[in-house]
Amino acid sequence: MAATVRSKYLVLLTISLLIAGSCSDPIVPTVAPPPTVTPNVPTPTPVPVTTTTITPEKTPEKTEPGLTSDTMRIAVIADGANAAINDGEAESIWQAVEAWANSINKTTKLAGRTVIVDRVDSAVSRHSEAIEKVCNGDYFAIVGSASLNDSEGIQRLMSPDCALPDFPSSIYSAKRLNSEVTFLSNPIFAPTINTGWGAYFSQKNPEAVERAATLFPELSSLVVGGNQIIEAATAMGYRFIHSPIYGIETDFQGEADALIQSGSLSLTWRNSGTQLLGLLEVVAEIDPDYSFEFIDCGQSCYNRDWVAKAGDLGEGISVWLPHLPIEEAELDDELLRYLFYLISTHGTDGTPSAAGVGAWSAALLFQEAVSRAVGIDSAAYKPEALSMQAVIDAAKTINFWDANGLHGIANPSQGIPSPCFMVMTLSDGVWKRTYPERPGELDCEESNLITLEALRGLTPIEPDNKNPE
Repeated sequence: MAATVRSKYLVLLTISLLIAGSCSDPIVPTVAPPPTVTPNVPTPTPVPVTTTTITPEKTPEKTEPGLTSDTMRIAVIADGANAAINDGEAESIWQAVEAWANSINKTTKLAGRTVIVDRVDSAVSRHSEAIEKVCNGDYFAIVGSASLNDSEGIQRLMSPDCALPDFPSSIYSAKRLNSEVTFLSNPIFAPTINTGWGAYFSQKNPEAVERAATLFPELSSLVVGGNQIIEAATAMGYRFIHSPIYGIETDFQGEADALIQSGSLSLTWRNSGTQLLGLLEVVAEIDPDYSFEFIDCGQSCYNRDWVAKAGDLGEGISVWLPHLPIEEAELDDELLRYLFYLISTHGTDGTPSAAGVGAWSAALLFQEAVSRAVGIDSAAYKPEALSMQAVIDAAKTINFWDANGLHGIANPSQGIPSPCFMVMTLSDGVWKRTYPERPGELDCEESNLITLEALRGLTPIEPDNKNPE
C-alpha cells in the first residue's frame, strides 16, 4: 500500500533553469587627471563638540517559553514503540507534526515564526515525566500528542507555571478531555461520541452483533475506554456476551480458548492491531474452523505496517475512519497535502496512517488558534502580541471546524465530534471501501452521535495551584 501511495501522490517537481550570458570589459579611454589646485583659505579654529550617545531601548527577543520573534518551539508527546501494548504509532504521529511544520516553514510561517518540533517519548508509563519535562522546558505548546496514560500529570499541565496550550491528536482519559487547556480537532472520545460504525455493523450483521465480543488489555485507560465502546455499541443494537480483561504480556492461549467457547460471532477491537493478529493466530491454531462474521478494528489496523504483517489473518477485517481514506487522497486536498509534505519531509521512511492524519489535524487546529490569537486576517494583526493564554482563549472560540475539509464539522471548543465516518475492509491485502459505496463520501448523519451516560455531566478540571502533580 505504501508504494502505491507514494507513486500516486508524490508530486515530482523538476525545474531546469539555464542562464547563459557573457560580457566583455568595456574600453575606457585614459583621461589625464586635472591639476591639483590648493585654495588660499585660512584654517578655521576647531570648535569643541559634545557628543551624546543614545542607546535605543531593546525589547527582549524572547517573550514566552518556546517563543522568540523568529521561532516557535512545540513538543509532541507520544508513546514510543512497545510490542506488548502498541504498534509504534508514535513514529507516524511525530512524522505528521514535523511534516506540518515543514509545510508552514516553507510557506507563510506561523505568526511570522519558524516552527521547531521536538519529539518527547512518554513510553506508555511515563506520561507524568514527559509532562514535567515539557513544562520545565522551553516550549510554547504541545501539539499532536497521543499517550495511553494521558491522565497522568494533567494537574501539572494546568498549573499556573505551565498552562501550555494542548492540542492532542487523540486522548484516552476523561481528565485529559476536561483539561481547560486541551482542545481536539475531532474529539472522538467525549461525552458525545460518534458510533455510526455501530449502526452500520448492526444493520449489516444483525445476528453477529447479538453475539459480540471485545477484549481489553490490563491498562486502566483502555479498560475504561473499552467499557465506553460497549455502551456506545449497545446503544446501536449490540449485545456483548464476552468482554474479558487480558494481561499485557499474555500469549493469548487462555483468551483464545475462552473466546471460542463463548461462541461469539463478531469481535470489536480497539487495541494494538499486532495483538489482534496474535489472538487470531492462536484461535486458528486451536480451532481452524472457527471464524467471525466480522471483525471491527476501529482505526488501529489502518497503517501499512499492519497490512504487511497481517497476511491471510487480516482478510476481511474492517476499520472505520472519521475521514476519507488515504487511497482516496486525490478527492481531498488537505489529505493530499498531508501525504505530499509527509513524503517530502521524510522520504521513503514516511509512514501514512490514521494516527498520522489525526496528528496533522491537531496541528491544523493549533495553527487556526494561533492565527486567531494574532488576528492574522484582520487589520489588527499583531504577531508580537502572541501568548499562550491568547492561543487558549482563541481555541475556545473555534466551534465550527472541519480541518480544511479533512473531516466533517466538529466543535472543538465544546468537545463535540463530527458525525462523519466510513468503513474500509481488507480484501486481497488491499483496503477497499465498504461503506458508503461511492468514493469520496462519508456518512454524516446526526444520529451517529450519542451521549454516553458514563461521561454525561463531566465538568472541566480545576488546576491545582498548590500541589501540582
